[in-house]
Amino acid sequence: MDLRGFFRFCAEQGLEGVDILDTEGYPWLWSESDSLEKCVRWANEDGLMIAAYACGNNFAKAEAEARAEQVALVIRAIERAARCGAPLLRIFGGHHAQAGGEASIETASGLEMIIHGVAQCLPHAERAKVILALENHGRLPGHSYEQAAVLDHFRSPWLKALYDPANYIGNNMGEDEDPLRAFDCLRREIIHTHLKDVGPPVRDLKRRREPYVAGQGITPLRQIIAAMVKSGYKGFCALEYEASQTTPEREGVPASLDFLKKCREAALLQIRPSEATAIR
Repeated sequence: MDLRGFFRFCAEQGLEGVDILDTEGYPWLWSESDSLEKCVRWANEDGLMIAAYACGNNFAKAEAEARAEQVALVIRAIERAARCGAPLLRIFGGHHAQAGGEASIETASGLEMIIHGVAQCLPHAERAKVILALENHGRLPGHSYEQAAVLDHFRSPWLKALYDPANYIGNNMGEDEDPLRAFDCLRREIIHTHLKDVGPPVRDLKRRREPYVAGQGITPLRQIIAAMVKSGYKGFCALEYEASQTTPEREGVPASLDFLKKCREAALLQIRPSEATAIR
């Protein structure tokens, strides 16, 4: 499937929007003929919104020059997000030494680097009118209180949280966190959500978790969606499908979307109980 086919496929699934991965951070997804301008045109043709643009940065670098390069990467991604009309840019903080990062990177020092990196990017985000959405990824930040600490440091409308419930129990975590507790901690700051499922390893027993089709793993997706609906969450929920090694995308993506949509329908009964008569 090429990028044009991806847009068409998303429209066929009845989706409202798509996330786009950065041309610089994820070049293997882009052919020489693809462009941000074409993505905007395809989205319009297929009735889709560009819900988010996603950068793959890592501010947790031991060398100052390497950190400066990551800041520059995010600034360029802010500009590209603005070009394609994305309201927000997904950013990472960084990678802990035990989550794929450099050997010297620990929690306290890493979070300081992240705060320093975000501080340099925020003015550019504000000028471009693009919100930075900080994801719990790479263990820096990993826990919800660490995400909240970074957000509280700035208290800026241009820095919000990207909530990925499966990441709190994923491979990059040293200690699991209840995804529902994480939602409760961050719910006022969440601007965008990734939904995926993980569970016990089957293919690679050295891993803590493996990806699953949504609804087949251990991520409490039904409870999470119910909590989001009840709280009045208005942002996008983007399916992040990673289980292609066990279930091909053309099978697993529709199955995952069907599960998530049914979770949302059930959750809506909390706030519209009169509609329960429809299922009698």
